Amino acid sequence: MTTLHYLAWVLILFGHGALWIALFNRAHSVDLPCRLVSASELLLFSILGLGAMIWAWLAYPVAFHGQLDIARIVEGRLGLFVYVVICGGVGIYIVVLWSWRRLTDRRPLQLVSNDTVQLDVAREIGQRPAGSLSTRVLDCVPGNQMFKLHVHEKILVDARFPQALDGLTISHLTDLHFTGKINRSYFEYVIQRSNDLDADLVVVTGDILDEAHCLDWIPSTLGQLKSKLGVYFVLGNHDKRLPSESQVRQTIREAGLVDVGREPACIETAGQRILLAGNELPWFGPPPDLLEYELAEDDTLFGILLSHSPDQLAWARRQGFQLMLSGHTHGGQIHFPLIGPVLTPSAYGVKYANGVFYEAPTLMHVSRGISAMMPLRLNCAPELAKLILVRK
Repeated sequence: MTTLHYLAWVLILFGHGALWIALFNRAHSVDLPCRLVSASELLLFSILGLGAMIWAWLAYPVAFHGQLDIARIVEGRLGLFVYVVICGGVGIYIVVLWSWRRLTDRRPLQLVSNDTVQLDVAREIGQRPAGSLSTRVLDCVPGNQMFKLHVHEKILVDARFPQALDGLTISHLTDLHFTGKINRSYFEYVIQRSNDLDADLVVVTGDILDEAHCLDWIPSTLGQLKSKLGVYFVLGNHDKRLPSESQVRQTIREAGLVDVGREPACIETAGQRILLAGNELPWFGPPPDLLEYELAEDDTLFGILLSHSPDQLAWARRQGFQLMLSGHTHGGQIHFPLIGPVLTPSAYGVKYANGVFYEAPTLMHVSRGISAMMPLRLNCAPELAKLILVRK
């Protein structure tokens, strides 16, 4: 029985962590005030640490004098008993769910290849682009990939793609997070690499700015993006932290980008119409009015939705969008061995952490993003993606 007791103890601790991480992920998927979000982050790590310490303090005397008997620990403590049962149930659920996903997870048939070029940005620009003391400290963490840019070329094949768009290329950037913690030179290099991809379309899916003083960066960064069919953007939750949303939008528009978060844009190439729309929920709304387009019924119109959060996939499907491009999750920023990502700000947890997903009729690409508020990435490098649409 000793082994079973210790396994139960581990499962309960695991459930304790999973419960609060799940609440943390869901809290970051809704429109909460910035201060409340920051407080939730502090609360999460405090609860995880203190909870483990308290549980160890309760378990130590029992284990020290014999075996770890959970029943003896919770005896006479109704609140603790209820919480232990909840944690145990959550632990079992997460283990079963994780196992099922590992067994059934398959790359979607639409993603036929993913060629990757790994670039050491610090070496390419001749300096470590750390703009703050905290960044310089995190730069010393072994395995930190915050300056290791992965440029992906992903071929997406679907018979539903219009023949006229066969070979259309899209450069997808997201989550730049201009804070000053990483120098502007890093982002200027990323923009150059995007231009080198020579994509037909360029899209930026939110979380561009965190600090008002970085508005001056826009002309030399996003303002330098080039493509044949234009550069389009939506805002994300971090852009809401700036004092003036209108100033953010105006500055980016003046740099030459098209704001589809406020009004859809309809363009044409090779005789094919493309609808580019943005959904900025839950932080900015309402979603675009698409009644005049009737995507689900109009075969002559190809719909591309830009949404900062992948949580808007259900909305995209209802509207009939064939392609959706998102970010927000950062891929989790840390991929643990075997476990994978843990902290992903989504109502679906880690389900849409990053990659390509297909839920008819919508094919969704979720990027790991270019940067983050906390410049720490372990086994989860920043991503610049070139998507190539192929009809087959």
